[in-house]
Amino acid sequence: MLPIAGNIKLDGQSYANVVVVFYPQGDTTGHGGKGVTDAGGRYQLTSPHGKTGLPPGDYKVTVSRRLNPDGSPPAPNEMPIESQARETLPVKYSDADKTELKVKLTPDDKRSFDFDLKVKK
Repeated sequence: MLPIAGNIKLDGQSYANVVVVFYPQGDTTGHGGKGVTDAGGRYQLTSPHGKTGLPPGDYKVTVSRRLNPDGSPPAPNEMPIESQARETLPVKYSDADKTELKVKLTPDDKRSFDFDLKVKK
């Protein structure tokens, strides 16, 4: 298993509570992983079973930043269907079917998986 961590920036700015998800593709084993950024934009992925790291392989990546109308993040356990929070990032980053973000993890990968996404038009 490879520990996966990095930094997310949106137009060069770091934000807390940005959700990063790696989805396995093709023959890649496992269930992927999810992380949430801290105030400095740093994240570390954990599997759905709470383990750190992912197996080598190909992954699609989504980056999501949902906010309530008042600008606050939704509660951690709030179901999206019951939430007033709305996605603030373009679907090319936030939608698993439309994301343009992809990574290939090799068996000896030690990279920081950083993304500086352009969100302003």
